[in-house]
Amino acid sequence: MSRIKNFFSLLETVFNSKRLRTILGALIFFVGVFGYLFYISEPNIYSYGDGIWLALVTITTVGYGDIELTTTLGRFVASALMFLGLGLIATVTAIISAKFTRNYVDHHTNDDVLEKLEELEAEIEKLKELEEDELEKLDELDSEIQDIKDKFQ
Repeated sequence: MSRIKNFFSLLETVFNSKRLRTILGALIFFVGVFGYLFYISEPNIYSYGDGIWLALVTITTVGYGDIELTTTLGRFVASALMFLGLGLIATVTAIISAKFTRNYVDHHTNDDVLEKLEELEAEIEKLKELEEDELEKLDELDSEIQDIKDKFQ
């Protein structure tokens, strides 16, 4: 159950990122703008929705091929959108990866440190017990030595 909680906490952290929201907003904005540019520059795009579809397919570099660009301006717009899309998608991926990695490292590092601390505390207790045993043995040896000295004097 705690893993599910951690997962949802991680998702909340990732999507609360201001940088990610900014990039996703820019992505939506560019899809809308380039969709309109496709709509006005390509004769075989009959609606704004088709233009947005082409922009979305182009920015994600999927390229279904269901709509073919016929004008030089349309191809230029698509080329610009492809390069823009590569940068934006890479940025989104980097932000999400960084958040996942930071959360994973923080979570696992804390667990590892606590586990190591418990091991060290157990080891210290063992050493204290050994020290007490050794001191008792030394006391016994000291008393035996004293007994032997007393016998020879």
